[in-house]
Order: sequence, then structure tokens, then C-alpha cells
Amino acid sequence: MKKIRIISCNLRLQTVGDGEQQFINRVDFLCQRLLQLDADVIGFQEIKPQMRKMIIARMPGYALLGAGRDKYRLDEGSVIAYKQAELIPERLISDILSPTPHIPGTTYGIDQSTCPRIFSSCDFMPIDGGKPFRVMNIHTDHIGKQARLLEVEQLLASYKEQQSIRPMTTFITGDFNALPDAPEIKLITERGIFRDISSELGGTFHGFGKCDPKIKIDYIFADGDAEVLDIFAPHDVNNGIYFSDHDPIVATVVIPD
Repeated sequence: MKKIRIISCNLRLQTVGDGEQQFINRVDFLCQRLLQLDADVIGFQEIKPQMRKMIIARMPGYALLGAGRDKYRLDEGSVIAYKQAELIPERLISDILSPTPHIPGTTYGIDQSTCPRIFSSCDFMPIDGGKPFRVMNIHTDHIGKQARLLEVEQLLASYKEQQSIRPMTTFITGDFNALPDAPEIKLITERGIFRDISSELGGTFHGFGKCDPKIKIDYIFADGDAEVLDIFAPHDVNNGIYFSDHDPIVATVVIPD
């Protein structure tokens, strides 16, 4: 059996409006902490091209997969990082969340914000043996409830299609901008395929310490018979500088042979 550590992590994009909490002031602490957590796979949300360069420079041994969401495949992405010494990436999908998933920069319209949204999915093979597994990473819209439902439907349709081609244990990481009782979250769990392995955790979004209590909008879901060894959401602050405006979710799981 192969033990795997998976993290879901909203980085909060780089913006000078965050003042002392802007990403450029957090990145050293953030990367040091991620290296300590020693994940095999990390689902990053809110990561821009310059942020990718800063993370790659500070996290040797990791590679980042996935495109951005704008018409040039740049801007923000829902990127998957993986430990190169442990895993081989086998199949990558990076689709726009819209009726035209292969046209960058498109949206569902309706009640959605002006922001295009994107998800990434990658199959991984452990180098030292063990079963392959899939990680799907998503960041759904922050305004549109109907848009979020359609985005989740699209994610689940991609999961179903990929399972029909090559079934394997799958994990979903992401910032869903939705509370646990929201229809878009129930859509994932009530079909009897995925379970929310982060359900016992408290809130994850804290707005750099401004939200009390914290709000749970970040999740890790798992299908199949993967065993959860531990799961936690560290609330890390270093001399007044936060890891992010979200707490990451850290899960250690075992996929039975």
C-alpha cells in the first residue's frame, strides 16, 4: 500500500491591495511551510504565472502542471504540483469551465462573475510501486450559484469520462466558494461516489484573520476505498504574516493494493 500526502491550497493571488499580506511578502514563509508539510501532490488555486515562477524557485523537487484561464492560457490557474522524485504524471487535462471547455477565456455566463474558471486533472503513477491515482483540482466561481452548479456538473462529467477510459482512485481538491450544505457540494457527495474526507474540519477561509469563525469553502473529496490516515488544516502565521487568506487542507491517505 502506498501512503500519499495531498494538499488543497488557495494561495491568494498577488495584489498590492493586500498590503503586508500580499503574496510577495508571504511566498518565502509559504514555501518553507509547504516543504515542511512534504506533500506528494498539491492542488493550488489562485496562482498566476509570476507566482508559479516564485514557487518553482523556492520548492526544488516539485513541478507544476496546468494552464491559466484567460484567452492566452495565462492569468490564474488551478494548478497541480507534484513531487518529481515520487510520481510520474501520465495524463493531464486543463479545461475551461464553460460550455466550450477547449476555448480559453469562456464562461457559463448566467449569474457568473466576469472571471473565467478552470480545472486541472492529472493521473499519477508512483515511481516506487503502488496503484495509479488521479487528482482533480478546481476553483469555482465566487459569485454565481447557478454557475457553480454547472461547473461542478462539468467536473463530474469529466471524472465519469476519465473513469470510463481508465478507472482509478480519484481525489478532488479545491476552493468551491460554497458551504458544506450548498447544492453544488451536495451534488458531489450525494451521488454516492465521492465522500468529503475534510468534513470534520472547521472553517478554512479567514481573510487574513478577519473572519471569526472561519468559513469552510475548501475541500478534499475522495472516491473508492482510500483510507484516510490523518487530515488537518494548519492555521499558520509568521510574525503577523499569514500563509494565505485560506488555511490549506492536508490529508495523508493510503490506496489499497
